[in-house]
Amino acid sequence: MTASPYLDRHPSRPCQGSIYRNIKVLQPMSPLKAGPGDQESWHLPYAVVLSQECDLDQDQGNREKNAKDEMLATAEMKHDKLLPTVLFCPAYQAAPFRDGKHLEPRRMEKFSGSRWELILENKNPRYHYLVGYADLQMPELVLDFKHYFVLPMELLTSYYNKPEYSIARLAELYREDLSQRFAAYLGRIGLPTPHHKLRPEGE
Repeated sequence: MTASPYLDRHPSRPCQGSIYRNIKVLQPMSPLKAGPGDQESWHLPYAVVLSQECDLDQDQGNREKNAKDEMLATAEMKHDKLLPTVLFCPAYQAAPFRDGKHLEPRRMEKFSGSRWELILENKNPRYHYLVGYADLQMPELVLDFKHYFVLPMELLTSYYNKPEYSIARLAELYREDLSQRFAAYLGRIGLPTPHHKLRPEGE
């Protein structure tokens, strides 16, 4: 039997690598199309938590302690260890992503042949492929590291942390692999001129 990279959802909080579905995100609209402050709602079929597990665990512990202290009137609430927001990356279903149809009507790049194989093997640094797993209602997904957003922690825990939205989470090594690849992509350095073009003439 092939091992699964997924675990069941956490019953009480978001985890690093938690996978949610049917998330709505408010995005500012272009000032060319709307007035200042106007927003549009994006519906994301799937999204994966990128915030660190230690921060998420510490947030829950401190919220529980603060609630107890407040109820007992023994201390004022402390907010320095709380996470106001949780970092997510949208996860697009693989088939429409491959065909460039995952954000219609926006025009997106199509992938085929060896270029698609590089994504499936996680050899393209911009994208991260997640295998499908029917037992947890997980389709094949692709994350684009140029796309990320945050949700307020209170919204996530009070509304989205339910079985109809929170469906699974990545197992430990798989979540660390995702986080490392995301951090490496954001930390890449764009050189003004590639190294191989800096060689002196005649060499």
